Amino acid sequence: MNRAMRKRLGRMIESKGPAIRRDTPQNELVDTVYQRQYTRALEILQLPEDPARKALRLCHSVHAASEEAWVLGRDLFQPKIDCRTGCAFCCHVAVRVHILDAIGAAAPILSKPFHYRLESRRRQDLERVFQPCPLLVEGQCSVYAQRPVVCRGYHSREVAVCQQRLDEEDAQLGVPMSLELYGLTGMPQLATLNILTELGIDCRPVVLGLAVSALQQNFEGMVADWLEGGPAFEAVTVLV
Repeated sequence: MNRAMRKRLGRMIESKGPAIRRDTPQNELVDTVYQRQYTRALEILQLPEDPARKALRLCHSVHAASEEAWVLGRDLFQPKIDCRTGCAFCCHVAVRVHILDAIGAAAPILSKPFHYRLESRRRQDLERVFQPCPLLVEGQCSVYAQRPVVCRGYHSREVAVCQQRLDEEDAQLGVPMSLELYGLTGMPQLATLNILTELGIDCRPVVLGLAVSALQQNFEGMVADWLEGGPAFEAVTVLV
């Protein structure tokens, strides 16, 4: 982390993070989840560790906080959830994630053969891709413990709709879900990305398969450049 980034980080630490609204129990829960991860992310970014270790620690903290938020949200909102082990209709897409998620997914499979190509990285083209996620192996997520936040929060109230969406390759057919639960699950990631954005670190979404493939070629170098505010992931970002 360069000098300018360290100064920005110091100012954020001194500000003690965003204020918490306490107008309703639901808002208090959302803001508490957000601020806990905001504080934790600041702590991790201060650690004197090599970039790869620091990025993985940051990623794992987001995932752990997202899991906790999911449980809290499920108990609070009590939505009907039709998802089951082995149900992978929603895994036949060009998954768009944030860079930390790609780093977390790539780390456990750096030595395994992995090839993934797409004709286009434009958002509107990605929405029409219905091929299996490259991390889907025999109907199971091969990096389930390190699956991206978007996958952690995604769920369906009606699996028949998920199957219809895939069978008909209908990108306009929305999967019914609890948006409150999905949003709460993403709060820890939002807190972390807001810090990274303030530090000048690239927070554009990337195509998961393309990013993992690139990271397998130069994991430590890409992560180090990224944490210094560099454009290491330029070639795998989602294009508007």
